[in-house]
Amino acid sequence: MPAAETGQANTGLAGPVVFGSGLLLLGLAPIIRGGNRHVALVLLEWLGLLVLLALSIRALTTAAASPTPRHPPRHRAIGVWLLALAPLWVGLLQLIPLPGGLWAALPGHAPYAQALAVAQVSDAGYRALSLMPDATWTSVLAGIPLMAAFLLACFCSPAHLHRLVQALVVFAVAQAVLGLLQMGPFPGLSFGLVKGGRVVGTFANRNHFASYITMTVPLAILLFRQATASARGASRRPGGARPMAALWGLALFLLLSAVLASASRGGTVTCLVVTLLAVLLLPQREGHWSARRHWGMAGAAALLALVVLAVGLDALLARFESEGAYLEGERWLYVIGSWHAALAFWPFGSGLGSYASVFPAFQPVGVHGFIEHAHNDYVQLLMECGLLAVALGLLALALIARQVVRLVRRARRMGLDAAGLLQASCGLGLLAVLLHSWVDFNLRIPANAMLAVFLLGAFLRPLQPLPVKPARESVLE
Repeated sequence: MPAAETGQANTGLAGPVVFGSGLLLLGLAPIIRGGNRHVALVLLEWLGLLVLLALSIRALTTAAASPTPRHPPRHRAIGVWLLALAPLWVGLLQLIPLPGGLWAALPGHAPYAQALAVAQVSDAGYRALSLMPDATWTSVLAGIPLMAAFLLACFCSPAHLHRLVQALVVFAVAQAVLGLLQMGPFPGLSFGLVKGGRVVGTFANRNHFASYITMTVPLAILLFRQATASARGASRRPGGARPMAALWGLALFLLLSAVLASASRGGTVTCLVVTLLAVLLLPQREGHWSARRHWGMAGAAALLALVVLAVGLDALLARFESEGAYLEGERWLYVIGSWHAALAFWPFGSGLGSYASVFPAFQPVGVHGFIEHAHNDYVQLLMECGLLAVALGLLALALIARQVVRLVRRARRMGLDAAGLLQASCGLGLLAVLLHSWVDFNLRIPANAMLAVFLLGAFLRPLQPLPVKPARESVLE
């Protein structure tokens, strides 16, 4: 990846167009049920194409203006691009036409071949590896905004990345305010989706609402810290630092209140985890680390206590006591059935987007109704993609682990600068959805998936080079 592609320079209108189209893409994603409706998804796909086109033009124009670009390690660039384009190349691989006999011999395909024979469907010609080619094509198209969000975070300029992060927190605050209003005497704000009193924002349920907001909590903590530090530095002169610190503090309070008010158990637990990690683990640039950590712990505890009092402790505890344990409910049966399906189709998978059509054959006794998702993103991906899901998961973990090691080394050596702290905060936001996805299908909701891959792209950006200290002059000179 050339330096131009990492967003170190702007060329003409390309930079503002990338920023504007990316802002529009991220801002509109959650508006209609988190993007999980056909009309909303089509709009996001076109906006994703616009972002990809703007990024391509920017890369070409900047490369032409920079004859000697700086390249990162080749293996890292290949890994990032494999992740970025995964929705495209995985789907296209699963759409490769295979001879009918070979298709029928694939693991898990025999019952479908027998059904086709009973229905007297001709076995001549070729069939796609995926059991549901139309659903796989739909998944490929749905991956366009995901690729756009990932590449936007990777290659926009640092200044634009900071503004996009601020905008994401503002979008989440808007969702939080709407959700809190839905608790009050405004049933119409639920738009007929649920009865009054449910906190869902513009999403279809509280779990996806809580997951979206939780991903932005570490970002809000960082912005609040930065504004507070600026206010301390400007305490002796008039300015706008103090109002900004108050605004980001209010934003953080609203985000935490909305997550707890949603009564999403997964969202509440992951929100508490990433909040504490953001307070305890994100390093400060200079000394007094122990004292600052203790003050941070006290501040976080006070804020969480205030939020719990505002939301209501009884209602929050009642939610955790209701519906029984996860391993005793129907959702665990979804996971078991999906695991059996993943084994049946191993190692090629049933095809991206095929879960809802294929799972009924593996639906356990005691599970009622039509099941569209496994309520565990990892098992569902394993079922649909097989070995490719494992390979991509290991690649993502390797890149994330490498970046974590680099950030920790930088923090211990000289502390993290603003860009490094932003990347670490994005990593914590990503951790929230990765944890929540063990018990839900957040990554199947376009807005949540786009925010997650944006945070991943921002986290994997190359670290800013260390400042070069001037060489000391010789004593003899």
